[in-house]
Amino acid sequence: MWHKFMPIYRRELKSYFTSPTGYIAAAMFLFLSGLFFYGIMENFSELSGNAEYRKQVGLDHVNFTQHAVKQLYWSINFLLLFIVPIFTMRLIAEEKKSGTFELLTSLPFTDWNIVIAKYLAAYTLVAGMLLITVYYIPVMARFGQPDMSVVWVAFLGTLFVAAAYVAVGLFASSLTENQITAAIFAFVALLGLFLIGDVTTPTGQGIGRTLERLSMRWHSEQFTQGVLRLEDAAYFTIIVIIFLFLTCRCLELRRWRV
Repeated sequence: MWHKFMPIYRRELKSYFTSPTGYIAAAMFLFLSGLFFYGIMENFSELSGNAEYRKQVGLDHVNFTQHAVKQLYWSINFLLLFIVPIFTMRLIAEEKKSGTFELLTSLPFTDWNIVIAKYLAAYTLVAGMLLITVYYIPVMARFGQPDMSVVWVAFLGTLFVAAAYVAVGLFASSLTENQITAAIFAFVALLGLFLIGDVTTPTGQGIGRTLERLSMRWHSEQFTQGVLRLEDAAYFTIIVIIFLFLTCRCLELRRWRV
């Protein structure tokens, strides 16, 4: 099965390294995440050494893991809402606009081969970008005493979150021939899924509680707290499957129109 989509996967992966878009998006992410990390560590340092400041913000004591680790990975998950659409906007939209999509579909590849290859290429780049942020971990260990189990669960959760984001971005790219439009579609969809739980109160019941459980934010926050649950991993896996399936259906409809 692997050999069926590997040519497309290698082609897509190579295209990221020959285009400035991927470099710009990665640089933006690493710069902004580094800025957030510096701010979080600076704020922790201020809280730790200034009892008066702690009193002002209503904290009796400061837990490094809760303050630094949770805030860092929540910030990364939120930042990916803006960065992932940049990585995914060209995947199918560019093929449609340039006319190479018809050529691609005339080759002996199924829709699933095309979708899986493009998805894995984009996810490989995003996951690689996230792996670079692993250097934050020894820095945190140098200046504090983080619970390493929480750190690694939070990082693993970020990989799950990124997987879902890429699937949504790929689907958005299949809806249009314009890359900017695809990026906007992806961002709006991701932001909606991220904030859908905020339309209800924390003690909401019925439809409110259901919306909260459908929220990417609610599930991702479980990871940032160091809670590794099958429910949260399954949620993001299902998001990936649903949006890859929808992308395939979009390609199938295009074949019929042609």
